[in-house]
Amino acid sequence: MVKRKRQLQRPSQPGRRWAWLSLLLILGCTASADPARYRLAGSGSQWETVGEDRILEDLRQRYPAFFEAVLEQSADHRLDLRPLRDDLELEPVDRHNYDALNAIAIAYFELNARAESDRGGSSYLANSFRSAKLVAVPWRAYGEVESGPLRDAILDFFEDIALGEKQSSATTASRLVRIVSSLEKKESDPNRLGRIHAITETLQRLSGDR
Repeated sequence: MVKRKRQLQRPSQPGRRWAWLSLLLILGCTASADPARYRLAGSGSQWETVGEDRILEDLRQRYPAFFEAVLEQSADHRLDLRPLRDDLELEPVDRHNYDALNAIAIAYFELNARAESDRGGSSYLANSFRSAKLVAVPWRAYGEVESGPLRDAILDFFEDIALGEKQSSATTASRLVRIVSSLEKKESDPNRLGRIHAITETLQRLSGDR
């Protein structure tokens, strides 16, 4: 896991400084208290924590067997995606859906980065295949569950990949262009259609820059 400390630029005036710190504290507590969202946005190059939100530590307790398989260094360790698929497609939508999405996102970034670090090595193909299978789970759920907030969260995940900040995500952006663009067939909301189009264009540009 890659860890990076986040630094805040402090305002020069003391009164404004404490006002900003109070606001950030309130927002941070609110974000940590609401797990029904995509939680990895703004984590930079790593995917273990975002500020005080210890995402991996939290979700590892919920999906111990899944994360044991993901974090096990053996490339032959099979992933059982059924529990996460079932949670992600659960209706009515509740925290289970978002926990599954965030667990999938953590696993995707971890295995994708591990594959790229071993390009040409013995575990490259296995980890690339495993990360591709992970992406297929939220792609399928997008068409199975007609929840606007959950669909937004799934798009947040793909948008996070398109930003190219997570380790190795820019290198493998081209693999997701068709996957994300195909979501247009599953969507009728104009705002989400616009997001899908924008994410697809970003992935295409990112692929062209490599």
